[in-house]
Formats: sequence, C-alpha cells, structure tokens
Amino acid sequence: MVELLTHSRIAMRQTCPTKERLWYVERLRPREVSWALSIGTAWHTGLEVWQRGEADEDGAVAAGLATLDWIRPENDEEAYKLQLERIRTEVMIRFAIRHFKPRRLVAVEKQFEIPILNPATGRKSRKFRLSGKIDALCEDEDGNLWILENKTTASIEQFKQSYGMSQQLTLYVYAASRVFGRPIAGSVVRALQKSRMEPKHRNGEQVETWEDFRDRLLTEYEANPDKYLSEDEVVRTEEQIRQFENELWLETQERLWQAKTGITRHNTANCHQYGGCPFLPICLNVEGARESMFYLSTQQHDELSLNETA
Repeated sequence: MVELLTHSRIAMRQTCPTKERLWYVERLRPREVSWALSIGTAWHTGLEVWQRGEADEDGAVAAGLATLDWIRPENDEEAYKLQLERIRTEVMIRFAIRHFKPRRLVAVEKQFEIPILNPATGRKSRKFRLSGKIDALCEDEDGNLWILENKTTASIEQFKQSYGMSQQLTLYVYAASRVFGRPIAGSVVRALQKSRMEPKHRNGEQVETWEDFRDRLLTEYEANPDKYLSEDEVVRTEEQIRQFENELWLETQERLWQAKTGITRHNTANCHQYGGCPFLPICLNVEGARESMFYLSTQQHDELSLNETA
C-alpha cells in the first residue's frame, strides 16, 4: 500500500515521530477545539470562494463562518470565545478581499499527487508518494507561473523570517513544476496578521456590543494596513530545490527504517512547545485519556480535504 506524504505530515514527524504516528496512522484527533486550525480553515474557505468567483464579499464571509457551525459551546466562556473568533474571522476575510492585489489565477485549491524520486537514479519510491493542496497558482504579465499562498499569522514580521527556510514553499514550487511541466517563478505569499483585540469590558462585564466591536476592529485594520497585511514574492534557487529533493528521499528511507525496526521515537523537547502537545496524556499513559480526550477521524489527511493553516 502506497502512503501519501504531505507537507503537514512531514513537518509533524519533524516535530515528533510519535505525534505523527498518533495523528496520521492511528487517526486520533483531540476532542478540544483547535481555534487556530478552525480560524485558519474559515479564513481560507472565505478567500477560496471569492478567488473562484463564486461569491462576493458577503458571500465569502458567510462561507467562511459556516465552517465554524460545528462548534457547540457548552458554557458562557466557550460561547464568548466562539463569537469573538467569528467576528475576528469576518473582519479578516473582509479586509483581505478589499486589500489583496488581484491576480490572474490559473488554478485554485490545486491538489496534486506525484511519485517521489530517488535523485541519484530517478527511481520511483514504491512505498511513498508526495501529495498536497496549493491555495492557488497565478500567472504574471510575462507569463511566469507563481504559487499563491494565503496565510494567517500572529506576527507578520516574525512570519517573514520563515520565508527563507520554509519547507512548504519549497515543496509546492517543486511539486508544481513537475505537475505543470514548466518552471515556477516562486511564491506570492499573502499574509494577514490576526488581532488580539476584544470587546471592551468594565469590572469584568462586557460593555461594548458585538456590532460595535466588529466596527472598531475593522477600523483598526483599515487604519493600519501595513501592520496587518503583506504580499511578498519568495523565490527558490535550483540548489534549494535539489536539496529538498535529496531530503525528501531521505525522509522515505528514514520512514522505511522506522517501520522495519518497529520503533517510533519521542521528541521530548516538543512536549510543552506552543501550549503543549495534545497527545501528552497518551504518552504519559494517563488512564482513560485515549477514550475521553480523543476521537477516531474518518480521514487520514485533513489537509487534503480542509485548508491548511499557517
């Protein structure tokens, strides 16, 4: 059976091989809402229908917010959080549509699946294939083809520092060049910074209506476009592409060795990064954690059916 390797799957294994096994092999998903993933999916969905020409601004907002309808708050705190994120997401979709530069689109949500090649021999891997979904591809005035990536981030300035070594951008340029059979000029990265603003409170009570908060948040974005939005062209050299292809083949060989030994490493350095790994209770053998804190997903690769986050 051939296994699909995506950017998200490869990156998760780099974070922790055990986390990758629990997510992609055992298909366990945390029951707790992942707000970052949910907001990213909503924002991407709104932009996708707009880029396809399927909806105007209001329609794009509606499509994006509809992806959050599955969340069922169980208390006032969760209800507040959901309403807060719905308004933040709405404002981000509207702001992005009004400010991102129009592009001549060649494809939207382009999914691919290609053989992984041995760089030394050109031989195809019999066990693994490379797969993914690109936000969009666009063509410039000179006919050059570009990857178009939409990202949300907590800090645009910090996010820009990741351009040079971004595996995802390199992977998509590499894959698109093979899918389309032509060179890819690079990636147009459109990033939007998430706001931490909340409605005004006094003595612990909310004193600003949600409508007034929405207007104030949109005004904040519109008054500071350079702070909240960027659109950059990022290129990859032939040397970087070759390095990626070598590392991709090495990834397959490491996975084959892992399967042969039957041993999956734990990367304990990442157990408490970014708020903590959701699978930590399982690794600590907490009784009942697997049954009470996780559910079994019907999908192995969420990123191929949903939109990936930054």
